[in-house]
Amino acid sequence: MVRRDRVLLIGRCLLGAGLIAVGVAACGSDSPKTTTAAAKGHPAGGPAATVSTTQAGVEPCTFSGATDPARAAPDAPTRLLTDVRVGVHGCYERVTFELKPRAGDPDGPVGWKAAYEPGPITEDASGKTIPVKGAAYLVIHLNAQGADLTKANAPDTYTGPTSIEAAGATRIQQVRRTGDFEGVLTWVIGLDRKRPFHVTSQDSPARVIVDVGD
Repeated sequence: MVRRDRVLLIGRCLLGAGLIAVGVAACGSDSPKTTTAAAKGHPAGGPAATVSTTQAGVEPCTFSGATDPARAAPDAPTRLLTDVRVGVHGCYERVTFELKPRAGDPDGPVGWKAAYEPGPITEDASGKTIPVKGAAYLVIHLNAQGADLTKANAPDTYTGPTSIEAAGATRIQQVRRTGDFEGVLTWVIGLDRKRPFHVTSQDSPARVIVDVGD
């Protein structure tokens, strides 16, 4: 009788142990999952790939110019100025003059002349001294005007500022209009020093583009 009771007790103990083991396994299935490397943004089983910051196909900034006077299309008809912009690029800075033909005139080139002149800078016709920031002065003459004199009341075609200082520009200190007289517009580009420049023109719309660089 005693032996039978001992066998039953041992069996109950073994059964209890088995149930405990099953319970532990069941509890383990609800435990938090381990965060893998992939979940942090890295491929599992290896280091993160290196990403190059070099942009393929991007050409380095280049500039070529001279300090000699230059001009083009001196006999072109008078155009009307509509906009003046200053842009900053890697190895040069740019002033763009945008123009349009007068009513009845065909599209075509814009006459311009560019040359360094010593200070002080004076206003066309009046001779009044006009202060321009900088240590060197690139003077731009355009066969143009800022108002359409062929129309009643001569409406302005350029209504922007007559003095421009571009944020971020280090070469160009100031761009200032110093004359609008008898079909010739004069703007002065004040520079930190005498630098090589390059002038080009484009159509549709007509533009005279002055680049100054290193």
